[in-house]
Amino acid sequence: MGQKSSGQEPDSERRTGQETFRGRAPVAAAGGSPSQEQVVAWRRRALDQQLPAAGFPAGSGKPSLVYLWSTMVLAAALVLGFAVHSQRAVPPAVIDSQQDNVLKVASSMRLTINHSIEDLDERVAGRPPSVPDAEFVKQLVGNGTDWSGVAIVENASRRPLATAGTGVPFGQLPPVLPDKDTIPITTDDGPALVRSSKLDDARTLLAVQPINVDELRLNPTARQGVFVITPDGKSTLMQGVSAVSEVHLPVVFRNLAQSGSSEGHPIRVTEWPDKQLVVSSAPVGETGATVATLIVADETGGTSTLQGFLLGLTLLALAVPGFLLMRLAVVRPVRSLLQQARANACGDTSTKRHWLGVAEAHRIARALAFTSGDASAPSAPRRWWRWRWRPTATLVLSLATVAALLWPAAAVGYTLRTAQPAIPDQLVRDEESRAEAASTVMGKALNNGLQTVVRISQATEAGDPAQMTPVLEQEIADKNRFRGLYILGQNGSVVSSAGRDPLRNEPLRGESGIDLDNQTSRVPVVYAWRVATNGVAVVGEFNIDYLLEMLRAVDGQVRVVDEDLRTVFDSQGFRAFQELEGTARAAAAEALRGGTVGMAETPAGAPALIAAAGLNKPNTVAPLKWSLVVEQDLAGLRLPQSDGRRWTLLVAGLATGGVLLSQVWQYFVFARPLRRLATEADRINDGSVEQPIPPQRHDDIGALAMCLEICRQVRHTGSSRLGGATRLRGAEEDLTIVLPEVPQPPDADRAASPPGDGADHRPDDRDERG
Repeated sequence: MGQKSSGQEPDSERRTGQETFRGRAPVAAAGGSPSQEQVVAWRRRALDQQLPAAGFPAGSGKPSLVYLWSTMVLAAALVLGFAVHSQRAVPPAVIDSQQDNVLKVASSMRLTINHSIEDLDERVAGRPPSVPDAEFVKQLVGNGTDWSGVAIVENASRRPLATAGTGVPFGQLPPVLPDKDTIPITTDDGPALVRSSKLDDARTLLAVQPINVDELRLNPTARQGVFVITPDGKSTLMQGVSAVSEVHLPVVFRNLAQSGSSEGHPIRVTEWPDKQLVVSSAPVGETGATVATLIVADETGGTSTLQGFLLGLTLLALAVPGFLLMRLAVVRPVRSLLQQARANACGDTSTKRHWLGVAEAHRIARALAFTSGDASAPSAPRRWWRWRWRPTATLVLSLATVAALLWPAAAVGYTLRTAQPAIPDQLVRDEESRAEAASTVMGKALNNGLQTVVRISQATEAGDPAQMTPVLEQEIADKNRFRGLYILGQNGSVVSSAGRDPLRNEPLRGESGIDLDNQTSRVPVVYAWRVATNGVAVVGEFNIDYLLEMLRAVDGQVRVVDEDLRTVFDSQGFRAFQELEGTARAAAAEALRGGTVGMAETPAGAPALIAAAGLNKPNTVAPLKWSLVVEQDLAGLRLPQSDGRRWTLLVAGLATGGVLLSQVWQYFVFARPLRRLATEADRINDGSVEQPIPPQRHDDIGALAMCLEICRQVRHTGSSRLGGATRLRGAEEDLTIVLPEVPQPPDADRAASPPGDGADHRPDDRDERG
């Protein structure tokens, strides 16, 4: 070879009475020939230094062990998952639903309050200097729908300079009035907000607005109640009933005042054996107020620990056959064959032969027998009665894959065939409240856009419509409510505009309102308009993304349909004016006739959670004749039975992934290289021993290839190659040749150094001589 082996058998003519060399067995003393046992041991130690050590992730037994350990971990996780959810408790889906509902109520309240504050700030900023304080506060109060009381006071003494409406509770305000802020307080009439706006260095405007909660569909059976909590910790019952006495409310609502995020949690009451108190809260924007709900929820049983134990036990039981087949297909044949190959490569043919199992191992074993001349190897003639067919490693691995996938397939089939759990009544009530809250939020957003159009239209009556472009642009920039705003002259032409080009094709009908353009099929065009007394019209086309953002804030799929049950908006993507189908169509049709509809099952009897509400609040959006439908995905509900189903499916998926990973690992890292090596062995069995066998891999298959290469060299060049082969370098395709041995001069033996010294200093230059 191009390089000399580092492990060659010792020359009997050299001096051998030296110390041990690199852990090799000591050779015989000078003057005698080493025994066969010593030579074989010396060759084996020399060979061990050249063969690769198969560490993780190499090694024929690593994939099967990884599969077995991962299956054991999955089985333990499966049992643990069922055990964790086995306690009786309020279903997490009920807590999540209450938290989501209270969050939507707080969002609706925030929209109403913010719109009132924006309107107040704009009217204060645009106040004409000629309007006296008394007249101005009367204009702000109006009919008392937004602000029930307004007062202008002196900053230093707080002496009222002008008042209108109900009185302002000065005693509950902070000592220093903020320049512009909202202060939540609790009055004798309930919670309220006080808007403080500094007019100048001497005066401040105070406006009072009662905090109102949109009417919800409460569950009287659950003793549901809605509360508003102010920063001072005081709570006020706004709707429903209180599930606990008033003396316990401070404990129930502890730490909820001025909370910055929504919360939901159950509270166990000693007197209630099978029920718990569920508290949910959410902040009302940046006002400092908090809205909270209380319900009495029933406890339900959790998952079955016995079922989880049985599932985990069957997972382990069905994993054992797959593991054993993996060991039979790759581990045992490779290890047995490697043991035999190491013995043959050292000249020891007396090693006991083991069962090899797969066809590739027998083909390689026959090549080893051919090169070593071992008649006891599998290359010996077979008896006619012996079975000649043997499975390949790929076939056995395929059978192992099928056996290992039996449990995931059975678990998935069993889980999917199990009936879906029934929907609790509280979830149906909450879904109805969610649909009503979403319709109210949508209605308020549309109404706020209409009010903006009305305000701009009133401004056009006192000014030049052609000069209103800066006002329109400012409105587009400040709020993302409209995609475009434009003013139409008396002849219907656009005299001023801002934003994107108009898409509306229908004529304006009536004095003002909100409508849907049915003549545009590409996108739904929803617009608000008002025609002033001078014939000038202001039109605002709503931004679709602005409206969809509100729908996407609701859990589940939310769809808005018109009176013909065509889709106007869909929170999960849609094609405009597509016909609504399925159970949601029946719910939407019933809601269009008035009221709110909730469904716990489909007409076929399958579980479902659907609610629909008509879009009729406020009154300005009622002419649209729209219906809003909310549909929940049952797979996402956190019910105990659903948790068991999801956990089983998750473990089944992980088990499937573990099986496929381990099998692909074994196939590409061991089965295919073993098959390639068997092909090289077939060439040797055919009598061709001239072409070297590259090791290719640094694992058990590579070690087996190196041993077969040693045996090939022994067959080709003689026994001097036993115990050590040239370590090949470079790529697999690089050609190697056996170089002829160069004869040494006669005096070379006398000038040679002692064998021990030469071994210590030149371990790679030693060669055997006959």
